[in-house]
Amino acid sequence: MKKTVLFSAIILTFNTFISFSQKYSNNQFVVFSYSLDVDAKVKTELQPLENYIQVRTDKKQTKLDAMLVHSVYKIVTNLLADSLKIFFLPPNSFGDAIKYDDYGYPNILIQKAIRLSDSKYFIKISVSIENSKYDEKGKKLQEGLFYPVVNVSLDIYNKFGFNPIQTAEGQAVAVTPVNVTPDFIAGLEFVNLDKTVSTTNENLMSLIKRAMNEAIYSIIYRKQK
Repeated sequence: MKKTVLFSAIILTFNTFISFSQKYSNNQFVVFSYSLDVDAKVKTELQPLENYIQVRTDKKQTKLDAMLVHSVYKIVTNLLADSLKIFFLPPNSFGDAIKYDDYGYPNILIQKAIRLSDSKYFIKISVSIENSKYDEKGKKLQEGLFYPVVNVSLDIYNKFGFNPIQTAEGQAVAVTPVNVTPDFIAGLEFVNLDKTVSTTNENLMSLIKRAMNEAIYSIIYRKQK
């Protein structure tokens, strides 16, 4: 009898996980707020690589900033779309009803987003790229080294309320100190490298993906509010 109850509990738990992972499947999402914060140390380290970035910018923007903003958005939304089987409206889907940031992304309150869009789900994306003072085990790192860390925060809302129904976070710290070379930005938007780069070394794209995979795992296996 006890075995039957235990087996039933396991099946129920498994089905619950499956239901959470399929909750958003085939639904339309809209990003109503997107922000990327890159600290000064990271920008200083990456600045010498601007010659490898080919993107048009206006006077308010740098090629490095534009590349990072667009790259992070694309990686985050593509991984979410593929993992959760969802699709995103374009960033300018609110039309002329709102003002967008210098890169064309929205940053409005959820109340306004719900009023302006008929999407079923809404998401706020916040990402930071910093130079970590600690490794992934919490050990303090030697000063002067470049240990990039990517932090991702996601808040998911539905059209019926102004509080998130689910939140998720992810973090990825470089495994070893990074000596910045063109390989470090390989694969990102607008990056043009004339040589074949190693796909085995950790770079900024792999860090972003690692942080996102942690956040996505949380979305799939944590109960909604």
